[in-house]
Amino acid sequence: MNTIIRLAFALALFSASIGPVQADQISGRELLESCNGSNGESGKHYCDGYILAAVETHATWALWGRLERVICFPKGDKFDHAFGAVMAYLDSHPNELDFEASSIVLNALNRAFPCE
Repeated sequence: MNTIIRLAFALALFSASIGPVQADQISGRELLESCNGSNGESGKHYCDGYILAAVETHATWALWGRLERVICFPKGDKFDHAFGAVMAYLDSHPNELDFEASSIVLNALNRAFPCE
């Protein structure tokens, strides 16, 4: 699926699944619960959208020169790479699950796919 179409789809699902906008960050624990499906299908969509939004936001800010690119994916579907890396990180770092999910996701991706 085209990246732009996938992003639009994920953002639509993400928006539909979260309900009213909330200012509070979610924790890594909450993200892991969603990713594992304990919040049902809408939770899984939330997880997918959350990770995809982090990937695309990083890429956009790097493209705009607002930050240095620190995540470089191998060839292939970057979402599949990202999802697998984030899930592996969440599973292997239970002591970090109470940290903000956004920081955990970006840290997991940077560790798994650093730019050389």
